[in-house]
Amino acid sequence: MSPEVASAVDRLRTDGVLEERAATRLLRVARGELVSVRAEIRAALYLGVLVLVAGAGLFVRENAERLGPVAIATLVGAAALACLAWAVRRARPFTWGEAASPHAAFDYVLLLGALLAAADLGYLESQVKLLGPAWPWHLLVVAVFYGLLAYRFDSKMLLSLSLTSFAAWRGIAFSVAHASLGLGDVARLRREALATGALFVGVGFLTARKGWKAHFEDVWVNGGILLVLAGLLSGVFGTHDEWPLWLLALLVACAAVAGFAYRASRTLPFAQSVLAAYLGVLLAVFAGGGGAVPVVFLC
Repeated sequence: MSPEVASAVDRLRTDGVLEERAATRLLRVARGELVSVRAEIRAALYLGVLVLVAGAGLFVRENAERLGPVAIATLVGAAALACLAWAVRRARPFTWGEAASPHAAFDYVLLLGALLAAADLGYLESQVKLLGPAWPWHLLVVAVFYGLLAYRFDSKMLLSLSLTSFAAWRGIAFSVAHASLGLGDVARLRREALATGALFVGVGFLTARKGWKAHFEDVWVNGGILLVLAGLLSGVFGTHDEWPLWLLALLVACAAVAGFAYRASRTLPFAQSVLAAYLGVLLAVFAGGGGAVPVVFLC
C-alpha cells in the first residue's frame, strides 16, 4: 500500500487531470487491492512445460521396448506438431519489429512444441543413427530450427535455446573430432568459446542496427558476453605460465563490458563483468594463478 500515491491520485482526479475510470484503477493499485500475478502465471506455465517434457522423457524410457521406436517417435512428433500447428494458427503476421503475444500461453505452447521436436530428433538419432559419427551436427540443426521459430514467432526463449544449441554444437563437435567428450584440448575449447561469444555479440549489434528484431539484441549480446568472459576465465585458471596475460585480458574485457552496460543502463552485462573480474582477481590471488579448477567452455 502507498498512501502517498493514493493521495496524489485523489488530487489529480479532483483537478480533472485523471478520468474517473483511470483514477479508480490507480487507486486500487496504490491501496494494494489490485495485484499483478503475471510473473507467477509465467513461472507456472514455464514449470508446466518442463514437467511435460520430463514426462515425455519418462514415457519414452518406460515404453521403449513395448511400443518400439517407430511408435514412440510418431507419438512425440505428433505432439510436437500439434503444439506448433496451434502456434501457427494463433500467431500474428511476421514483422521485423516486436510483436505482442496473441495469447497468454502462446510462448509456452511454442516452447513445448520446439522442445518435443528436438527431443524427437534426438531419439531418432539415438535409435537409427541418422548422422552416424557426425551426430553432433544434429545440434546445429536444432539451433537453426529454434532460431527460425524464434524469429518467426518473436520468442526470446527460443532464441536463447538456439544460441545454447549452437554453442553446444561447437564444443561437442570439436570434442568428438578429437575422440573425446571430456575436456580434451582446453586451449582449443577456449578459443571456440571466445570466437563464438564474439560472433554472438557481433550479430546482436548488427541485427539491432539493421532493425532485424532489434529487441533480440540483449539475448545475443548477453550470451556472447557470457561466453567471452568464461573463455577468459578459463585462461586465468587453465594455464600455469600465461595466467597474468589472461587476467589482464579479462580485466580489460570486464572494464569494457561494464562501461558499455553502464552507458546502456543494462544490469545483466554489468553484473557479469563485475562477477568475472571478482573471480579472476580472487582466484588468481589465492591460487597463485593457473589454479587446478579450470573454467572451461562446457557445451
